[in-house]
Formats: sequence, C-alpha cells, structure tokens
Amino acid sequence: MAEEFSALLEPLGDIDNPAICIGKYICIIITLPLTVMYMLTHHIHMPKCHLQHLYLPALDLSDTSNATTAAAVINPTLFFDLVLQNTMNDRSVRYSDINLTVYYGPNRNFTIAHHRVPGFYQGKEKTAHRRDVVESHGMPWDDAMRTVSNGSTAVFRVDLVAKPTFRRWLKVGAKVEVDATGKKVKKEPIPLKSAAAHGRRGGSGRMGFLVLLGFVLSPGLVFLFWYIHS
Repeated sequence: MAEEFSALLEPLGDIDNPAICIGKYICIIITLPLTVMYMLTHHIHMPKCHLQHLYLPALDLSDTSNATTAAAVINPTLFFDLVLQNTMNDRSVRYSDINLTVYYGPNRNFTIAHHRVPGFYQGKEKTAHRRDVVESHGMPWDDAMRTVSNGSTAVFRVDLVAKPTFRRWLKVGAKVEVDATGKKVKKEPIPLKSAAAHGRRGGSGRMGFLVLLGFVLSPGLVFLFWYIHS
C-alpha cells in the first residue's frame, strides 16, 4: 500500500503551478483517511439481541396462590432469557458489562428492575444465552394482576445497554406484553432494537456519506486554489 501511495504522490512533484499541487495534496488528505475508515468499518455489524423468555410468577393465574392478592404472598421476581448473536464470520466480540432495565408500561416512566450481566467473550458467528432471576422493586402488582385477570395484557419494556469491542454503545430495547400465564404473549423471540438508528446500517450510511462528501468537495478545493493563484 505504501508503494501505491508513493506512486499517487509522485506526479505532484512535476506540477509547475503550486496552487494545483496544494489542491491535489488537500484532495488526498481529505479522501484517503475517509476511504481507509470506511474500508475498516463498513463490514462491522453490531450484535443482534433478542428476548427469548420473560416470566413473572406473580402474574401466572394458573398458580392458585395468585388467585387473590389479599391472600397471596407476592413473588416479586422475574425470569429472563436473553440471546446475543454475533453474526460476523471474521470478528469476535468482547462485551463490557451488560445493563438490563425493566420498566412497567411501554415507556421509561416506571422502573421496576435493574440487572447487570457480567461481560464476556463471544466467538465468530456464535450465539450466547444469558439467563437469570431478578427481583423487582416498586412494581404495582395489584394493577398488573387486575389487568391480566380481565383478559388484557400487562405491558413492560426491556432495555439493554452494553459496549462491545467496537467502541460504540449498543442501546436497544423492546415492548413486551405479558398475559395471565405470566409469560410474554409472543412465542417467538422478541428482537431488541434501537430507536435512534437501525443497527449498523445507519453508521455505514453516515460513513459512506462522509466519503462521498470528501470526493465531492475535493474538486472544488482544487478549483478554488487555482482561481486564487491564477
């Protein structure tokens, strides 16, 4: 690559007009770093995250101990099964600690649980499950039990925040509906998605735009230097 770069710069020494020479140097300075950055990052894909299971025993009306809230001793725990998938076949992933937050309701107004999953290493094209039991705090069980008893679904939100080895934060989440079985209504895994950007494609699109912008601006800079010194 060094030889190719030297060959690219070699013609500049033969140019008599210093303005054009400087302009071409600026073109190279602008486009080369952006091109290298794009080549190094365009094929990086953030891990895919899914919620395989969510179970709240207190909302399981098939359990006779939950028949009446007055007689029941509320079980404040919830069980989750989190799936993290590395789809890249040429890169492994090392996660920092994964922070999981559960909210009652579709928004982030009522936090009921926080949990930290220790960071771990994940190989190429590997899938990892992280399962645990978390104790909730401040959960309005009476309201949730009344909702599922009427045949409706109690709505929760699960958010995940982690920092893989790509130096970018992974922030995803999803709304989860739970019925009178205490389990999530959807049988299939629920994908946790980013509300701000749809995965790595958004980052690749922005990087591609920067590269294109560099190529578009470079001829203008050359013309500007030529015009000033002509």
